[in-house]
Amino acid sequence: MGVNPYAQYHKNQVETADQGNLLLMLYEGALRFLGRARRALREHNAEAANNNLVRTQEIIAELMASLNLEAGDVAVSLFRLYEYMHYLLVQANIRKDEEMLDQVEGMLLELKEAWSSALGMGVTVPPAGQDGEDPAVSSRQNPEGEWMESRQTEEKVGALAGYQPGLREEEALKQGYRRVNMSG
Repeated sequence: MGVNPYAQYHKNQVETADQGNLLLMLYEGALRFLGRARRALREHNAEAANNNLVRTQEIIAELMASLNLEAGDVAVSLFRLYEYMHYLLVQANIRKDEEMLDQVEGMLLELKEAWSSALGMGVTVPPAGQDGEDPAVSSRQNPEGEWMESRQTEEKVGALAGYQPGLREEEALKQGYRRVNMSG
């Protein structure tokens, strides 16, 4: 049987991505699985919700493991934030509580946006409804034809205590991470 071209493309994309892009891919994956879990909860499909929440937890655990805690306060703060997200995901899975998913989603979106900004990239997502994306996150095309995330500004800004956009530079953020391991 032949190799799935999409799977091969994705594998090559992951293997050749730099550290910043890998982090963005992790955030996108976590958001995608979170959206799938939310849909499964709404459909009362406990098994699918569990599977997708576990996948999201694994991504958060990878983000935690990739931090270099010796780099300083930024890394330690991120670790605590990831730890809290992981806790919320476990509790959401036990209680089947969508509100906890909303809280995790808000934090992931804000971190993804902060990284995109620090790396000088736009925040792009696939068109709405593609590959498990949550319908609560709408997408639209910008004038350059890229798909852009559309959410209320107040949902993104201010959710993380002490975070102010533009105060952290790319190198300060990168110091907090060791090399991200995508091999599993």
